[in-house]
Amino acid sequence: MKKTLFLFLLVIGISSFGVNAQTSENKTWLSFNVGNHQYDGDLGNEMTAFDILKDVSGGIGVHQYLNKSFNFNYALNYGLLDTDYGSNRFSKYFLNNNFTAHFNLANGIVLKEDSWIQPFVGTGASLTYFFGEQESIDDNVSFAIPIVAGFDIPVSEGLSFELKGTYNRTFNHHIDGVTGLDEQNHDDFFVASFGLKFRLSGAKDSDNDGIKDKEDACPQIPGSVATNGCPDNDNDGIINSKDLCPEVPGSAVNRGCADSDGDSIVDFEDACPNIAGSLEFQGCADSDGDKIPDGNDLCPNVKGSATTDGCPDDDGDGIKNSVDLCPAFSGTAEFGGCPDTDNDGIIDKEDDCPTLKGIKPNKGCPEVSADVKLKMDVIFKNLLFATNSANIDATSLDDLDELIKIMSDDEDLRLSIEGHTDNRGNNEYNLELSRLRAEAVKQYLVNGGISASRINAVGYGETRPITTNETANGRLKNRRVELNISYK
Repeated sequence: MKKTLFLFLLVIGISSFGVNAQTSENKTWLSFNVGNHQYDGDLGNEMTAFDILKDVSGGIGVHQYLNKSFNFNYALNYGLLDTDYGSNRFSKYFLNNNFTAHFNLANGIVLKEDSWIQPFVGTGASLTYFFGEQESIDDNVSFAIPIVAGFDIPVSEGLSFELKGTYNRTFNHHIDGVTGLDEQNHDDFFVASFGLKFRLSGAKDSDNDGIKDKEDACPQIPGSVATNGCPDNDNDGIINSKDLCPEVPGSAVNRGCADSDGDSIVDFEDACPNIAGSLEFQGCADSDGDKIPDGNDLCPNVKGSATTDGCPDDDGDGIKNSVDLCPAFSGTAEFGGCPDTDNDGIIDKEDDCPTLKGIKPNKGCPEVSADVKLKMDVIFKNLLFATNSANIDATSLDDLDELIKIMSDDEDLRLSIEGHTDNRGNNEYNLELSRLRAEAVKQYLVNGGISASRINAVGYGETRPITTNETANGRLKNRRVELNISYK
């Protein structure tokens, strides 16, 4: 019959759906139970004759989780052990102290850990104090080996229903005060009980964020389930400890920081957080690619240089094109970007002699010396030609030699030779004669070693008279070859 009772307690038609009872996170439990106890000794065996209402006991228990397979348990039961049948009877109160280790079948090996019914078996050691009621039987303490079987039905994480049976196999033959009436040399008793188990210590949650420390990556700082218990102040899914910008939502790519302009440079390191730029310019744009960020570039869409604030300076004189009066020629700020090669205070484009220091009245050219001017007047007056001919009169050659000397002494001097006639004769003839006379003078000078590039010869014929052609004296004056010497 005993075997039948144990088999009954171990029957487990089990579903895999349920709630965990004692676990590593719910280690310590307290139980309260009521039960029915039965005697087996010299005066009879009542274990097959349950009288639920008559043989009632009560107890408490403490249960400590060890691992998935084993629990340690202490149970204290109080009741009145007696015989209810026959002529010989006994009656003694008892305090039953059981120390047992339980093997849990819902350990993830035999059954799933979260099975709705969680069977266990166990054994250990027991001390029971029998006292009072029947004075003819001495009070005594009995040592026993308890054999336990039962199951828990978890109701919630902190509450379970427990049903178990404990057979106490004692080493005492004097519990009932009688010996020798049966073949066994010990008196035993069985307690069947049911009750409720309450969790005393649940999973630790140090930061009270509702996430158990075991599952909490930041057990000392409140967080959320989404971030494994770690704080995420800006709710960007990146925990504060890994978020360079914990108060501003950002992305994982940018280590939790915002990148408003999407240039892969986080805002707090971006000098231009709302305009996409490059790392080279701390997140600022350089639209024209001149290595000057747009914010410092007065001409952001045209390549320039740093010296001109990002604007173009084609001649490289440090003056930007927009204010350079001579953008194609390197100059100075004094002259609006124009050059003054000879440093005479007259810009080259207004200087007829840009390489010679001159004066404004001469448009930048030097003044011909008075001595040269005087000599030129003499040479001009003495320059004569044969009648109706381009042949230079021999009396004029000494003067032309003096002209050669003047031009040889100052290579910057230039000469303009202009041939003129009076109005007598054919216009075409006069024009050609004037040209030939001018060319004759030029050729003489070239033959004397003066570069042809320094001499300009032209004939005007009768087109530029200096006085009337109505008189012989006037015509004489109009027939002339003018010699204009200068530095341009």
